[in-house]
Amino acid sequence: MKKYIKILLPILTIILLYSCGSDKNKKDDKKEVSYKTIKAEEGQPLVKISLPGELTGYYETGIYPKVNSYVKTIKVDIGDKVTKGQLIAELEAPELSSKLNEGYSKYKATEAVFLNSKGKYIRLLQTNKTQGAVSPYDLDLERSTVISDSLGYIASEANYHSLQELVSYLKITAPFDGVITERNISPGAFVGPSERNTQAMLVIKNESVLRLRISVPEKYVSGIKKDQEIAFNVSAYPDKKFTGKVSRAASNINTELRSEVIEIEVNNKEGLLLPGMYAKVDLNLSRSEKAVVVPQSSVATSMERCFIIKVVDNKARIINVQKGNSTDGKVEVFGDVKSGDIILKEASDEIKDGMTLKCE
Repeated sequence: MKKYIKILLPILTIILLYSCGSDKNKKDDKKEVSYKTIKAEEGQPLVKISLPGELTGYYETGIYPKVNSYVKTIKVDIGDKVTKGQLIAELEAPELSSKLNEGYSKYKATEAVFLNSKGKYIRLLQTNKTQGAVSPYDLDLERSTVISDSLGYIASEANYHSLQELVSYLKITAPFDGVITERNISPGAFVGPSERNTQAMLVIKNESVLRLRISVPEKYVSGIKKDQEIAFNVSAYPDKKFTGKVSRAASNINTELRSEVIEIEVNNKEGLLLPGMYAKVDLNLSRSEKAVVVPQSSVATSMERCFIIKVVDNKARIINVQKGNSTDGKVEVFGDVKSGDIILKEASDEIKDGMTLKCE
């Protein structure tokens, strides 16, 4: 008997232990999963991005000749600062000077003819006050002569002034204050309008104020404000920060790059920056209006959609959303969600719409 007890006792112990373990597993299976929730909030996440840009002169242009001529003198060279209206080059065109003298002679000749016929007509009018002294035919003839001579005088005067204008093009002046950045001609060179598609004689750029152009991705264009201060640096001065203000925007999205060109006006009174320099621009962007902000873990993305899980009367509601700017673990969401809504802190596609949830 004792022998049987010794055999059965271990078996009974194993059975009892197994039964206890099964009961514990059943209790664990019945334990409900608890989900953590948070409230959606209003916010304006600040996004920091870096973009490349290029500096250009506020004004910059190539100087081309307007008439066929030869370069007589060059008054400036690269690096020279010039002021608006300053003489920077002189051209010469002997045949044009001859035409000007010819035009002046014709202008004075037609003026004399017109004044003579005008005087004769006035005298005829005076004589015509005596009845029968002048025939109507002679009076009409002289009137026609005066009109014809006056038109010839006007035409010759216009021609002379146009030749004067052409001769004035032989003296080239600076169109604005700036710096000569290119000189592509020397004295004696032939230049003319037919050479317009080649190199400019001179290139002048205004460097006291510069333009910095950047292409801002479509996603961030709403965060750019007029007169917003922008910081940037250039490789020539890696330890120095420069600033400028947003002056204008293209108001157009480039369909290839999906971006908008933004122009920043930079005061270059120190003269450290040069047109053509590459700049690295640091942008701190936020929306003008507040948006709903949630933790990034509250937004789940599947192959079909991007969603959050709103809790309404302890039931899950799947809400499709679009994500906006994100920073510091939080992201903007746009959809059927507003500030104060209760949502799951961690969204998962394992949770189905309408599922009853135990929340904490």
